[in-house]
Amino acid sequence: MRDVAQKLRRLLYIVPYVAKHPNGVAVDKLAKMLGADREELLSDLDLLTQVGPPDGDPGEYLLVSVEDGRVFIDLAHNLTRPLRLTPAEGCSLLLGIRALKDSGIAPFDNAMQSAEKKLLLALGRDASEAQSLATGTVVAEPDRIVADHLRRLVTAARRSTTVEIDYVSASRHAGQRRKIDPYGIVHHAGEWYVVGQCHTRGDVRTFRIDRIAGLTETKATFAAPEDFDLETYRRERLYVPSADAVTVRVHLDPLAVTRLGAVWPVGEVTMHDDGSAEILIDCDGFEWVTGWVLELGRHAWIIGPDEARAAMRDRLARMRTALGAA
Repeated sequence: MRDVAQKLRRLLYIVPYVAKHPNGVAVDKLAKMLGADREELLSDLDLLTQVGPPDGDPGEYLLVSVEDGRVFIDLAHNLTRPLRLTPAEGCSLLLGIRALKDSGIAPFDNAMQSAEKKLLLALGRDASEAQSLATGTVVAEPDRIVADHLRRLVTAARRSTTVEIDYVSASRHAGQRRKIDPYGIVHHAGEWYVVGQCHTRGDVRTFRIDRIAGLTETKATFAAPEDFDLETYRRERLYVPSADAVTVRVHLDPLAVTRLGAVWPVGEVTMHDDGSAEILIDCDGFEWVTGWVLELGRHAWIIGPDEARAAMRDRLARMRTALGAA
């Protein structure tokens, strides 16, 4: 019973702690902190790597890897408070407990059943949803391939290593060999994408990971642009509005149009004869769009709706107040 309890405490601690360290944590350091020997800790980490995503929610992947004596947790979605578990997090722990039952590592069925009951009690009203997710978890072969590609691409992005992929685009049935520098991984609208510099096209492109038929690491390395921000790229290139999104109309004078060049946010654009343009942008709130318009200075302004114009006035007032207090 004590061994099982210690193993569960380690599993509960490892994920949120390591996830907060993007450069990983040394295996020896982590083992010392947890009061476990190195091999025991590696066994726990190996168990974590076997827990698949809940069926129907590929965004819940958790990638655990050990590289060069360091432990990395990727795609943890800011899991930093293990005592405040979501149904998906509870599902992951339930899967871990059930995997322990069948793994032969800790053959204490009564202890594991007790641990499962305590976890469900801690989850409270979310217990039934977590159980439903865990019961319905199936990792099919295509999902295993995506998971393998996902893990290797995350590692390549962290190491700044160029990869070659066989990619099947939506417009053609045959695969095409591409060499890319993976800048990072994003999850969007139920799918995983790798974003990076495409050597074939000569610019930054987005590739759906489930359309990658083959992947090969190379020995070449790259340096990502210092001004590249993965979240900004996701917002500007991959954003899909929610049902509550508001459409904002923005006017751009000819100079703003020239400055933007080919880097436009997603939206319906109407070009005018004088070189100016209007763009309709769907927004969940106004913080991003007001910031984008401000970057263009007096060469862009919000036409409507009224609440978007009010949000811009409020933001300008806050800026004046902040500047006056400086």
